Amino acid sequence: MIKKKFIIDTDPGVDDSAALSLSLYDDVMEIVLVTTVSGNLDVDSVTHNALHILEKFCRTDIPLAKGATKPLVREAKDAKFIHQNYGMGNYIPPKTITNKPIKEGAVEAMYRTIKKYKNEISVILLGPHTNLANLIKAHPDVVHMISHVYCEGCGAYGNKIEGSWKHYISFNASSDPEAMQIVFNSGIPITIVPSRMGRELANFNEKEVLSIRDINDTGRWIYEMYSGYWEPTYQDRRIATNDTCAVLSARFPKLFKTKRAYVDVNTTDMPGKTTFNFNKRGNIEYVYKVNRKKMHKLYFEAVAKLNRFKFYDANPTDTTKKESKAKKVNKAQPNIDTKKVKDVKTKTDTKKVKAEKPATKKEIKPAKKSIRTKAAPKVAKAKSATNQKADTKTKNKK
Repeated sequence: MIKKKFIIDTDPGVDDSAALSLSLYDDVMEIVLVTTVSGNLDVDSVTHNALHILEKFCRTDIPLAKGATKPLVREAKDAKFIHQNYGMGNYIPPKTITNKPIKEGAVEAMYRTIKKYKNEISVILLGPHTNLANLIKAHPDVVHMISHVYCEGCGAYGNKIEGSWKHYISFNASSDPEAMQIVFNSGIPITIVPSRMGRELANFNEKEVLSIRDINDTGRWIYEMYSGYWEPTYQDRRIATNDTCAVLSARFPKLFKTKRAYVDVNTTDMPGKTTFNFNKRGNIEYVYKVNRKKMHKLYFEAVAKLNRFKFYDANPTDTTKKESKAKKVNKAQPNIDTKKVKDVKTKTDTKKVKAEKPATKKEIKPAKKSIRTKAAPKVAKAKSATNQKADTKTKNKK
C-alpha cells in the first residue's frame, strides 16, 4: 500500500490528542513532521502534550517542531473551559517527559520538509492557522509545493444546509482570523471540516464512548480524556470529533461529501466569521455530509489497532463502578447550604418537642433525685431486680 506523507499542525487539546494518536500507526498515513501552535492552551503546554503522545505511543522518531506562541496580530486565548487545565480532559499528562522538540522552529522545519517532498505532502491543520500563514509569508513559493491542506473549524455563513450553524464562529477561526485569511487566499487546495461535523453529524454518544473504553488500554486512555470533554451546550452527553474528522477526511475522503466554494474570512467586526460563496471553481472543498456509521467503525478499528499498548493495571470496569457510585452519592447528597441545614434541624426538633406527650408526675420525680436520661429509671429497676435474685441465692446458700 502506497503511503501518503503528512504534516500535522496541532494544539492538543482532547480531540487533537485522539486524532494524532490514531494516525500514528495508520497503513496509509506517514506522519513526517508534527508542529505545535498556540491555541487550546499556550504553546509550551500543547508542545508538552504532543511530545508526550509521541512518547506514549513509541513514535519519538517523528520530529516535533514548536511553533507560534501567539496569533499574527492578536493576543492569544485558550479553550481550557472545554479541554480542562492540562488540555487533555480528565487525563493528566506527566510533568516530566524524555521526548524533546527539535531545535528548528515550526516554520523552517515545515519549509525544509515540504521542499524535500515537493508536491507529496499534505498539511493537516487542527488548530489556528498561524504556523502555515507564517510559512506562506516567509516563503511564498511554498504554496506551489503543498499537495493539499485539511483543516478543522468554521461555520458556513451563506450556506442554507447549515441551518442554525450558519451563524457559528469557531474557536480556530476566531483565534487567528488573519492567519486563516492568508491560508484561504493562498490558492492551495483546501478541505474544510466545519465544527458542525464533529458536534452533530459524527459525534459520539455516551454509550459509544463507553464502548471505546472497553476496546483496550488505548480506548481507556481516550475515554479518560473524553470523560472531561462532554459538550456543554447540548442536553444529551456527547463528544465532538472535530479534529478526528479532519484527519479522516484526509485518510478516507470518500467518507465525506463536499461542495466547492470561495471563502471570505472576517477580520474586523466579527473576527472569524467565514462567508461561503459556493462555486465549482472554488479552491476550497466544504465538507457537509459524512457516512456516520462507517466513520465510527473506522475509528473503533483504529483504536483496536493500538492493542499492544498497555497503560493501566486495573480493569476498566472498576473505574466505571467507582464513577457510577460517585454519581449515586452526588444524586443522593446534593450540595447543601450548612446554614439552611441548621435551620431545618432546629425547626424539626421544635416540632418533635411539641408532638411529645407532657411528662407525668411519676416520670418527673426520679429526675429530681439524679440527673439521668429517661431510660435511667428502667435501668435502676432492672438492677434492683437482679440484686433481689442475688440476695435470695445467698440466703439459700447460707
